[in-house]
Amino acid sequence: MQRSRLVFLNSLPLNAVNLSLFFVEVRRIDTSKPMGIELLRYTINKARSVNAEIISFIRHESTLNLINQLFNLQLTANPGLYQWRKGDEIIVVSLKKPVRGQETQEVSLEDLEIYYVYIDEVCL
Repeated sequence: MQRSRLVFLNSLPLNAVNLSLFFVEVRRIDTSKPMGIELLRYTINKARSVNAEIISFIRHESTLNLINQLFNLQLTANPGLYQWRKGDEIIVVSLKKPVRGQETQEVSLEDLEIYYVYIDEVCL
């Protein structure tokens, strides 16, 4: 049995899902409210409690630094391509207003859109 994973992405590439028929559950995390941050903490702590692999496919250093600081993680920039595995729990973290071709140096929680995503196979 494969080790479960909590995956941080900057977007959700649907072509990373190697299924013909699947559903995607998406929940926006409202980080302006304490409950949003607590939901993220709960998800991360749940992953830690089952010894899940916590991995990032985010390349943006400032975003990773903020995530690491807020949630006591040690994620590193990863230019690799994400490939979905059954059971993956996904947290998508992206800039609310990205500027193409410019690297944002300072990022705050207010600059980010965060989503919890779960994908599963549909059986007919």
